[in-house]
Parts: sequence; C-alpha cells; structure tokens
Amino acid sequence: RWIASIDLTTDWQWYALPPEAFKAWEPKGGRGGAGDHFHPADAARFTVGLALSHNTLAQGDHEFWLADLGAGTNPFGEDAPPSAFTPPVIESFSPGWQTYPLHGKVRLQPSKPGGGIVAPLSRDGMVLDAARVELRALHPRPKGGGWNQERPWRWQPLVTAYDVSTGEHRGAVGVLMVHGQAPYRGGIWGLFTPALASLVSPGDGWSWLRQTVVAMHRGVFLLEGGSDHYGVFEDQELQLGARVVNFGRTAATNLTLGLFTNYQPRVSWQRATMVSREWQFGLEPGAEQSVTTPFRWLPDYRLGEALIMASLQQSPNDIDRLSTPITVYSLREVPKFVTIRNGHFELFGARWKPHGVNYLPSSGVGLANQNWFEHWLGRGAYDPEVIQRDLEHIRNMGFNAVSAFIYHQSLEAGHLTDFLARCKRLGLKVNLSLRPGTPMDFRWADMKELIEHFRLAENDTVFAYDLAWEPSHFDENYQRRHYNGLWRDWVETHYAGRDAAVKAWNHAAPIISDQLVTPPMAWLIKDGPWRRVVADYRHFLDELVGERYAEARRLIRSIDPNHLVSFRMQLAGDPTHLQPGLLPYDFYGLRDAVDIWEPEAYGRIGNWERVRPGHFTAAYAHLCEQAKPVVWAEMGYSVWDPRIGAPGEDKLDFAARYYTDFYRMLRESDADGVFFWWYPGGYRVNERSDYGVINPDGTDRSVTEILRREGPRFLSASKRAPVVRPVTVIGIDRDADARGLPGAYEAVKDAYWQAVESDAGVELKWKRRPGD
Repeated sequence: RWIASIDLTTDWQWYALPPEAFKAWEPKGGRGGAGDHFHPADAARFTVGLALSHNTLAQGDHEFWLADLGAGTNPFGEDAPPSAFTPPVIESFSPGWQTYPLHGKVRLQPSKPGGGIVAPLSRDGMVLDAARVELRALHPRPKGGGWNQERPWRWQPLVTAYDVSTGEHRGAVGVLMVHGQAPYRGGIWGLFTPALASLVSPGDGWSWLRQTVVAMHRGVFLLEGGSDHYGVFEDQELQLGARVVNFGRTAATNLTLGLFTNYQPRVSWQRATMVSREWQFGLEPGAEQSVTTPFRWLPDYRLGEALIMASLQQSPNDIDRLSTPITVYSLREVPKFVTIRNGHFELFGARWKPHGVNYLPSSGVGLANQNWFEHWLGRGAYDPEVIQRDLEHIRNMGFNAVSAFIYHQSLEAGHLTDFLARCKRLGLKVNLSLRPGTPMDFRWADMKELIEHFRLAENDTVFAYDLAWEPSHFDENYQRRHYNGLWRDWVETHYAGRDAAVKAWNHAAPIISDQLVTPPMAWLIKDGPWRRVVADYRHFLDELVGERYAEARRLIRSIDPNHLVSFRMQLAGDPTHLQPGLLPYDFYGLRDAVDIWEPEAYGRIGNWERVRPGHFTAAYAHLCEQAKPVVWAEMGYSVWDPRIGAPGEDKLDFAARYYTDFYRMLRESDADGVFFWWYPGGYRVNERSDYGVINPDGTDRSVTEILRREGPRFLSASKRAPVVRPVTVIGIDRDADARGLPGAYEAVKDAYWQAVESDAGVELKWKRRPGD
C-alpha cells in the first residue's frame, strides 16, 4: 500500500498528488526501499478514507466531498516537482523527534552515574523552569556498559535534568557520542540541547562545554566495558572485557585499563570484596585495544546485583570510566506459579488480576534502527539502567505485570535473565511472547531452546507464554493461498465429494478453474443464501486453528507444565468487526487450545457506546469456555499529531476519556486483566505513533492520572454475588447468519443490553453449537 495524506478544509480545493507524495505503508516482499516508489500505472485499487495512523482526527462522524477525481500525465515530464526538505536521520542529532520536552522545574547537573568526563563545578548545578524556558532532552540510548555488545557507538550522558523536588531522572540534555563503526568511525560528537546563553558564559554550563571539548580533543575513550551478560545464573561463567580507542591526533602513552568487580558477602559483617585486573599500553592515533578475562561468580558470596567497572587512566589522571550492573539470578526459592481456578487467576490462594502494560524500553522511542527496536533483548539495544528506570515507573503507576517479547535470535545475548530478575525484584509478573512464528507454522525447536536456555519452566516471574502476535485469517488472497487445499480435503472428508456438499449447502460452491476454493470475503461479511457454505467454512477454520494451537500448547507443556499458554488474539471476539481485508479467528475454535482468552481492544476505540461491546466479547468468550480468564492483551490510543510533530491536546483529552470508559467496561464485565499498549511515551518511527502511557521525561500524562485512579478500582472490583433474580438467557447461533459472530450479535444485542442495563443477570447459551 502506498499512502498520501492531505489536509482538508471547509472550502473546495484542488489537490495534485505526484507519485513521490505516496509513502510505502507496511511494505512486503522487498518493496518500499531506497529507490522504490509508487507506480500509478500499476495501481490495482484507489481508496479515499480516514486513517488514524496518518492523520489526527477528532472523534465522531466525518463527512468529506470529492469531485473531478482523476489521473493524468505529469506536466513536468520525468522531472519531479520540488518537495519539502526531509532532514537526514542521524542518531541523536536529527530529526527533531529524537528529542522530547521536559516539564516542571529541573536541575541540570553532570549525569549520575557518568563517564567521569564532566565533573560538577558547583553543587547546585543549574535550576530551570520548563514552563518558562523551552527545554528538551534526548531520548535515551544504550550506553557503553557491557562487553561484546556490538554497538556502533558509545552514547554517554554528560549533563542530565533531574526533578528539583524528587531528584528523579528527567532526561539527558548533554551527550557524548564516540563512533566506533562506519560511516562515522572516528567521529566524536558533543550534543547539547538547551539553547541557553548560560552555556557559553562563565558558570556551570560553560564548565561542562569546556570539559567536553577537552575530552574530545584528547580523543581517547572507552568504547565499551563490562560483562558480556547483564544477568546470569550463579553457575554461569562470564567474560569481562573493554575496548579503548584513540581518535585523537597524537599517540596516547601511559594508559592503564582496569576491570573491577565488587562482591557482596553472604554475611553482613564481612566487607565487600573487589576483584580486579589491570593492563598497561599505549595507542597510536586511530588504533584501538581490546582486553578480556573470564569470570565466575563464587558460591560464598551473596546473590543479587553486583557492579562491573571499567576505568581508563592516563597517568596520573583518570580520564574515562564505565560502570554497569550485573544481576545474579538464583532459582533456589520454591516457585509460586499463577494458576487458574473457577475461571480466574489465582496466586497465593487469592484471586489475582494482571494489571499491566506492554513493555518496550524507552530507549526505543524515536529510534530509526528497527533491528534494535524489535530485538531490544538482543546485543546492542539492551541497557539495564534504562530498563530499571522504566520498570520502576511502571510499578509506580500501579501496574503489577508487563507483557514483553523475545526473539530466538536474542538467545545468546542472555539479557532476558536480567530483565526477569529486575521484574521479580519489583513484583512484576511477565506475560512472555516467544518469537518468531505462530502455532500455524510452529518453530518448536526454537521455542524449546528459549525455554530451556533461560530455565523458564522454573521461573515464577513468568506467568504465561504468548505464542502468536495478532494472527488472523487475513484477507481473501491469503486464505486462498494457504487454505484452498486444506478446505478441499475437509469438504471431501465431511461430504464425500463436492457434489454432495453443494446439495447440502443448497447453493453453488465457490469454484475457480474447476477447483473448489475458499468462499469470497463478500460472503463472510454479508448475510445471504450462501450462509450454509460459510457455516461449514467457519467450522473448517475452527478445526484448523484449534488443532494447530492445541498441538503447540501440548509441546510447550511437555517441557514446562507450570505456565499458562495463549496468544494475543487481535480482533477475535469483536462483535462489530466486518471488513473485507481481515477475517479474525473465532474463540470457539480455540476453546480446547489455549488457557487464557486474550482479545485486543482496537475495535473498541471511541465513546462509551463503542467501548461497551467489550462486555459482550467477554460473555461470548465464557460461552465458548467458561473456565478461562479474559485478559485484554492490548488496549491503547495514539496521541501523536503529525501536523505539530507532538501529542495533540485534543487527542490527549480523548485518551483520558477512553481509558476511563474502558476501565468501566473491565469492571462491569468482570474482566481478569488488561495490558495497555504501550509503556514509553514519544514518537515511534516505523508506525508514526505515540501510544505511551507516560511522558518521555517520566512525568504524568492525563492518561497516567486515569491509570493511577482507575487501576486500584479495577483490581479491587470483585465478581458480583450470584444473582438471585431470574437470569435473562440469550440464545446464540453463530451459523444462522453468514456474518458469523457479528451477525449473531446483531440479532441479540437489543435484548442483551436491555438485560445488562436493568442490572439483571444475563447469560449466553448456545441455540446451536457452531458446526452442528
């Protein structure tokens, strides 16, 4: 798909869209890269509409008029018309969405912990009020701590804004970048965001700039230093190491590089022990030196968190240092796993609700490196200090769980061990997605290796596995490409031939080139005389999905019987979804294949009338299988306004109302959990969105305030007492309408909502089970 957006007004206006105006959206098959562009002559379909991903839209109905729609040759010939300047994407430098605004009164001081490059001139630093002076900070990036992390540069905060009242971190306003790889190898950049005269006049700011320039001129730095793993088990060997570069113009002599590890003893009266090793050397201009040494945690020392330090000295001065924490994980404790009892989660003998957020680190905001964004638990992208700060914010907002994902390719990096240990210390349970693939093409060898490598079967911080990320039956082309043969086999098995099936259907079969094919999507989103064909097709899909997902769960349980298994089900269970471009799974087919119902809420974005059908989704899930909890795997709304390149006030206001209504639906439907999409505020590059539940500087958004207020109400809401009044029983027949669940909902919705609003008991029952 190639998408171009325009700004409409209340006046008629001409718009001309050259091919260059169209941008690739979710390109596939190698499309959309450098040099590729839209070819109008090859267009298959032209659609005009409203896209939340590309425009800022007020809620409610919209009406737009078109006239004289057409196409023509370019009057400029092959010459493209002048286009708006597009700033280059250079990490932490350009474009502007790599920065974010600060709020409130902040104190600018040398970063803690820093690299020893900038030292304080005064104790107080600079106190500034962001309400009076526009202040921006740089989105965090992984720093130089660690060994063999394969980062192209070292990103080192020099000056940081801290909240005046609380001392909390608000963001880096001064950063040093030392480039160790092409295209900028040898480049040393000092980046300062405040446009303040005080930075170039005597005082703290001038001192910071001067010290930065002196270090840049010297050119000798640690590129990285620490351990190859941030989290390990107590019997696991580590490699410690460091890399030193000389990007100055003269030889560097008398260099001493030291690696230090502090041990905390098991008994409190013993003193901490420092294990150290040092190397002496010199470096010619442009040269670099690496050192490494093995290290194993000794059994006579207490487990927990230690510190790995790399120090660089050019006699007699300390010129650079790096420190990074390392977590030692023990599975000695008797695990307490989350279980399911009477259709609800249970922990320590009481009902437990996951009230969480989908987690990706704040270092992925404004990040153009999509490999790092996607594989944040792999080498390079992971920084334990950023992760810890994020998780503390999450816990402070009242959350007790996070959803996170790991790819098999990140296995050797080992960072999941550190992440789970940090969640454990903060009391956060984890719904862990194992990637890549889905149970439809299950990569069992990869999934097995992830579980065994990280010893997840013994880890009670993880409470469930997520085996697929928003799968569906997609569109008509996808179904015919993947299901035609399977559908023909199903028909042969159930009817002993196509002719017998056509007789039973009392309707012509969908045929192409004398071959039975899957029904067209037009039959699946509109009721008609083909409903018996479609009912059988939905039954076929139920069996196909149910078998594949049940087998994946069986394989998982063969090595890990302690964790629940499910997946995020996208639009499954949405009673209002009818679109030709996507056919969701149905809960009924998954009733024997998963442990948790996990719908998503993107079909519920709007006012209360749009939100409340989530109540019916939960009721339908329990109709299909009462014993499974209902958890909303994703719920969120993007507040990014592309016109201003920032969150829009109208969108922030709507988000607060939407979240309030959604919490109401959670309580009234007795939902078992929710994971909001997602944690970090700021611009997501590949999606051009901002779903964050908190400002990038760690201050509250309006929606954060809703989370703090409504979260405790949701967690304390208990299941209603058994209804002693007569219960309204509503019959459901999914196959009575070719539209499936939306058709069934349309038939009963008036009676359903009348029963709900009268506060009477309401229960869904099958009039006829699907496939009967």
